[in-house]
Amino acid sequence: MTAKYPNKETVAYATYLSSNPRDKVDGVEIGNKFTKVVVNHPLKEDEELVRPPKHCKTIGDAHYEGMSIAWPSFCVCS
Repeated sequence: MTAKYPNKETVAYATYLSSNPRDKVDGVEIGNKFTKVVVNHPLKEDEELVRPPKHCKTIGDAHYEGMSIAWPSFCVCS
């Protein structure tokens, strides 16, 4: 799965974890418009996260921390 931000190229390859709106990332439910993923291979390490967890601000941070993140569902490609 790849993560693609609107009007941009692919920013990361990630593993899909869930699209259940009640699943949580950093203690917050992801909701209906987000997908829970883990970044496996960042292509744009400095790309800012849409919903940054406490200790991660970029795709690269999330990858190095091994944290799951909430990414907009419409930006996820299979």
